[in-house]
Amino acid sequence: MCEEQNKIVAATVVNHIIPHKGDQSLFWDKSNWQAVCKLHHDSTIQRQEKQNIVVGCDESGFPLNPDHHWNK
Repeated sequence: MCEEQNKIVAATVVNHIIPHKGDQSLFWDKSNWQAVCKLHHDSTIQRQEKQNIVVGCDESGFPLNPDHHWNK
């Protein structure tokens, strides 16, 4: 996410690409891990998981969320 914003930030948090929701096998599956910065993990990623939406825009300014009314 930082790279998409042309930023270089140390990744300090392991994010689960597919939320594990208590599933221990998914929690420990290294192929489900993604290194991210704390800021994006605690804000953008958590919001996406809770609201089940994709946050952000592409280079043209169009929303990444395929359900956004601009993408219909």
